[in-house]
Amino acid sequence: MKGTIWDEIEVSVPANVAWELYGTLHLSRFIVQQLPTLVNKVDVIEGDGTTGTVLKITFPQGTPGIPYFKERFNIVDDEKRYKQSQVIEGGYVDLGYTFYGIRFEVNEKDENSCITKFTVSYEVEDVRLASHAFTMVEPLQTVIKSAKTYLTNKTHN
Repeated sequence: MKGTIWDEIEVSVPANVAWELYGTLHLSRFIVQQLPTLVNKVDVIEGDGTTGTVLKITFPQGTPGIPYFKERFNIVDDEKRYKQSQVIEGGYVDLGYTFYGIRFEVNEKDENSCITKFTVSYEVEDVRLASHAFTMVEPLQTVIKSAKTYLTNKTHN
């Protein structure tokens, strides 16, 4: 079974400003600093934030389910402002998903605002696992909401 879940939010900053956060390793540092109950640490295993980068994301001790996952950036396109990654170890792969990918994108609305969007794509053989897919997006919703607040405050203060 294949599925896709997405969410988006309007942010009152220029698209290039939002992309400075989403399109770089700064997003990982932001999540660790601003959302420590969500992610404990992010280690760069390989790369510099461009296509091919591999990260190990470790969750706080006591987090139910999965202790960590490794993701690889399959595409980082600065011109079109999107980043596509795939879990390659741990995480949902260990839970039985045959594919789990995340895409972040920043789309210009006008010169002073943009739409930030994430899309989760997944594949599972066991249909029962698909029922957990909606809980998988809650952390990403938290990230884009927190990023909106951070970017808005940074730009307008």
